[in-house]
Amino acid sequence: MPIEEYRHVIMECVSCGLCQSNCPIYKQTNLESNSAKGKMTILYSLLQGWLDWDEIAERMYECTTCKNCTATCLSGLDIAAVVEAARAELVERGHGNAISKDIAKNLRETHNPFGEGSDARERLKELART
Repeated sequence: MPIEEYRHVIMECVSCGLCQSNCPIYKQTNLESNSAKGKMTILYSLLQGWLDWDEIAERMYECTTCKNCTATCLSGLDIAAVVEAARAELVERGHGNAISKDIAKNLRETHNPFGEGSDARERLKELART
């Protein structure tokens, strides 16, 4: 879904900052742009034409999509859905990240995000049984 379809969610963010208290990435970096509030500000700027897609890519990938921000959001905004939509559009525009590309390739080829074959899974199953 194009990010434009999430404009209403982006516009509903009141920038209260409550999302920062539960964000694991914000806690590690202390960068407002890594909080949900910061991401909504970045995406608003993108929609206004003040930023380009290549300028926002790094921050959109610095999110675990854990939804802790939604749990504390007074407006109940699903920020993770907005971030995922932004990521999808970033990929369409050629701004996917290398880790995601590798995981997708591994899933296609081995059905395992780490690229391990079924023999590795079988060994893990055996270890789990003992």
